[in-house]
Amino acid sequence: MNILLMMLHAVRPSRTVDMPAVAKPFWIRKGYDALTFFGTIITHSAQEAEAFDKRFDSLKNHEMIHLYQARATHDSWVCFYLYYGWYWLQATLCSRTENAGYRLNPFELEAYRHMDELDYLDGLDETTEWRRYARMPLREREKISKF
Repeated sequence: MNILLMMLHAVRPSRTVDMPAVAKPFWIRKGYDALTFFGTIITHSAQEAEAFDKRFDSLKNHEMIHLYQARATHDSWVCFYLYYGWYWLQATLCSRTENAGYRLNPFELEAYRHMDELDYLDGLDETTEWRRYARMPLREREKISKF
């Protein structure tokens, strides 16, 4: 029920300036630090959630890049997740790379490439680099995947 409420109460990505962080440890697989879910950053613990709300670092920037990508997918979280799922499925079925659905996902490629550039989103309404990655064959994405 909580998931449904988060989805129903989510505002359009273009109306979101900053995403709040909440602790939901059962939602995150081992090895991941955070995830964006309908305009909310999900973390493992309350301390991590509080840290997200207090400072802007590379991990917060990574999650904020996903917000700007959602703006580029018809300003819709649903469209963003449909695209994300499509790219995840495509990479999972067609690549032997470990965790290919995540590692070769165009959205993740852009977010990881620019997460340390804390000014990357300055002056942008949306991001579009992920589209270039989406047009690349999976073999090319495998070559540039560095995480």
